[in-house]
Amino acid sequence: MLKLIANEHMKIARKRSSQVLVITFIFIHILLALIINSLLQSAGIAENVVGYLSFSSGFLIMIQFFSAIFAGSIVAKEFDWGTVKLLLIRPHTRYKLLLSKYITSLLIGGYFILLFFVLSFILGSILFGFQGLGQSSPYINSVLSSYGVVMIEVIMITTFAFALSTIFRNSTLATAASIFIILTGKTVVELLAHYDIKWGMFLLFANTDLGQYFDGKRPLYEEMTLPFSIIVIVVHLLIFLLASFWTFSKRDVSI
Repeated sequence: MLKLIANEHMKIARKRSSQVLVITFIFIHILLALIINSLLQSAGIAENVVGYLSFSSGFLIMIQFFSAIFAGSIVAKEFDWGTVKLLLIRPHTRYKLLLSKYITSLLIGGYFILLFFVLSFILGSILFGFQGLGQSSPYINSVLSSYGVVMIEVIMITTFAFALSTIFRNSTLATAASIFIILTGKTVVELLAHYDIKWGMFLLFANTDLGQYFDGKRPLYEEMTLPFSIIVIVVHLLIFLLASFWTFSKRDVSI
């Protein structure tokens, strides 16, 4: 299994498109830091690295887009290129092959989260410095909460994109659908909650933000609890994975 995962990493690292995506991710983050620095300076606001970490965490959603692009193509591209047949003639079960791709997809999401944090810390240190760190403890809690929430959301959107990639064998469809869900999911559940449409509480994006149960916040629906949201997340995760593995195990790749 470890060898299969390592092979997936090497294939992704060699792709020019992967390299372009990583460079684009870094460029966007640098541009974001410069814009924030310019805005704060023009407003006469003094900030430090922890404050920037907290502020930049509001843009963690960009990680979901990049993770979805990788997860949405990791299986579908094998069908597009016809290389899936070469994979299946190797002495590995379809289960192990697909699991290695799924684990790789999750790891890529983790790499983006880590890269975002490292870039935020480096850029925050350079542009804002370390003054006033003793008064930044509330920001630290905010940062930890934001990164915890985004980890859950990245896992779910990665799994969703991965499932679409496996089921439909179309990377464009998988990526586009995932991006559409990222852009509209939370807005839809907030509208449903606003009009008190109860079935909205069972939707995935009504539950991925576990931060709604802490720091005195109120959940979208009064009936929702932390265990309820965890169950909804796990159920969605299992559905996505079962659909992926069942489809891949039954699919005829001889054509």
